[in-house]
Amino acid sequence: MVVVDYMSIAFITSIPIILAALGEVLVERSGRVNLGVEGMMAFSASISVAVSTLTGSPLIGLIAGGMAGVILSTVYTLTVIGLKLDQIVVGLIISLAGLGLADLISSAGYRVGYNIPHGSTLHNTLIVITIVLPPILWLILYRTPQGVELRAVGYDEHVARERGLRVDLIRAVTVTIGGLTAGIAGAYMALVLYNGRYFSGITGGWGWLAIGSVILGYWHPIGVAVAAYTIGILLTTKPLLTSELGLPPTLVTITPYIAVIIALTLVTIISRRKPSLIPPKPL
Repeated sequence: MVVVDYMSIAFITSIPIILAALGEVLVERSGRVNLGVEGMMAFSASISVAVSTLTGSPLIGLIAGGMAGVILSTVYTLTVIGLKLDQIVVGLIISLAGLGLADLISSAGYRVGYNIPHGSTLHNTLIVITIVLPPILWLILYRTPQGVELRAVGYDEHVARERGLRVDLIRAVTVTIGGLTAGIAGAYMALVLYNGRYFSGITGGWGWLAIGSVILGYWHPIGVAVAAYTIGILLTTKPLLTSELGLPPTLVTITPYIAVIIALTLVTIISRRKPSLIPPKPL
């Protein structure tokens, strides 16, 4: 297989990571961190398969998956933004609950649904959306008043409130968008990557890779998309590490995660040595 083929497959593979990471960018730019992405993706994957089975439509299944992510994001909004509960604890609870609910739904018999074929109009539409979304988010964040307000909230909540910005509303909107993208990402995994099938552990830690991509891309939409795509390349080339380099399958499986941990460590060191590189404050 030529390099171009691998690059193309890597992009198709990385789409759920890119989408989930871009939604998380907005959340973290507003000064919050949602650790429930993994559970949101799994829950949405299960819902998308179940709904596509019941309706016979992968499009409706995809939409339902996105709405499933929004539902869990609403839980985050009500508890973290509304009740001011600890965002780390809530995020982890959502992640675990999402994984459990996903398996519960599939246990009712909804394990195989209608898939979105590669090269179909719907699949090509998702590819186009993934390509154009990073520059669109860049324009919104850095070239619109709304983007300036969002970033202001993330950098200093107290000053933003003093300036009259609706901090809680801005954060609620970003969390909802993050839930939508995580939901679509999970549905994409089930309906596209796994041909309309759901199984326990379907997300395989990709939600955590999406969160890592946000940091690796330094909270910049285009940088995050590049980081997520790079992870997609690692995931795609895993078979080569075994066949060509002779690495043990167990080591190959965890290679992308090891690479992300090393990269995150380097990013942390660089940010500490360069005070000008100040990330959003997840207060």
